[in-house]
Amino acid sequence: MNVEPGKDLKTILLIVEDEASIRMGLSAAMSRRGYRVITAENGRDAIYKAEENHPDLIISDVMMPVVDGFEMKKLLNANPALASIPLIYLTARTTLADRLTGIRGGGDDYIVKPFEVEELAARVEAVLRRTHAERIRRHKQPGEFGQDDLEKLRRELMQNFHHELRTPLNNVMMFLEIVATHKFDKPEDQQEFIRIARSSGERLESLVSDIILLTDLDQGVINTMRQPINPDIHILQPIQRRLARYEEKSLKFVPLFSLEHEIKAPRHEFARAVLHLVDNAFKFSPKDGTVILKINSMGNGGAIIIIEDTGNGIPVALREKVFERYYQISQGATRAYEGLGLGLAIARSVFRMAGGDVKILDSAKGCCVQATLPEPGDGDVTPHG
Repeated sequence: MNVEPGKDLKTILLIVEDEASIRMGLSAAMSRRGYRVITAENGRDAIYKAEENHPDLIISDVMMPVVDGFEMKKLLNANPALASIPLIYLTARTTLADRLTGIRGGGDDYIVKPFEVEELAARVEAVLRRTHAERIRRHKQPGEFGQDDLEKLRRELMQNFHHELRTPLNNVMMFLEIVATHKFDKPEDQQEFIRIARSSGERLESLVSDIILLTDLDQGVINTMRQPINPDIHILQPIQRRLARYEEKSLKFVPLFSLEHEIKAPRHEFARAVLHLVDNAFKFSPKDGTVILKINSMGNGGAIIIIEDTGNGIPVALREKVFERYYQISQGATRAYEGLGLGLAIARSVFRMAGGDVKILDSAKGCCVQATLPEPGDGDVTPHG
């Protein structure tokens, strides 16, 4: 049975608008279409209403007092219970700077004021149709997962894959185009655009590197040469660059190394595996959270790596599931976090290829992941660093 979102499900819409006339007009229009409508006057009020009512979709103005639409989205993203709520921006902001802010804002759709209510209703139905279908799929029992569901999952995988590639690529091209065609009054403004383009390029390069590494793992051609690891160059520097992606979360990263012996591992593969484990902790840590990386060397080149965070942790029932490839994508279009869901799968595969493993340990708070790198066997280590 095809159910039109909002007609029979009493889908909840949260409309955030500081102008009372627009707020009441939108509320009346969407209520007439069968939705249950809740309203808020600004972003701060909206966060409270969202926590209380858990709406299926938020329609929000951008320019509002107290907390504007972009800041509201940041606050939503910082709350795991609210981060996956889709959001449609209503905006009259058309300047270059405002458009760039909107790109980073994370909205699911943008409608420029003035707009037709029919257009807004169509956009709302499109977003809700996708999330409603995903909700049905997620509640099916494993035995009910048929060919149609597999095809939907395949399409979902490709859509997210395209998104993960297209978003940083578009940012690279767009910001470089701006640098090439605009005259900047301040050199620092130009440098900021170059920095954003470079950051997006690094994100794209990281994704491509993961795909290549995953292909090598599948084909059994991964490098197993054990070489000395420089903690600063091969571990800390990549992690610090990745931490910059989470600047808005104000995370505290604490490296605790006990390196009485030299660690020896395949350099590129080991560095990416550790980076993925730490990045996973960054991703799922709350704002102002702490991520601790402990590395203890042992014997002739082995090591024990432990990553602790202050997030919500992983239920025991999912501690193996999260190591499946594309697991994050399988959470559907409403998933709260970016990425293809390859990081933990790659990390475990790399450590297992070296004879070790990656496991999630019991923890009183947050998540604790342990990776073990055994001592290398004869002939595994290069004679020179």
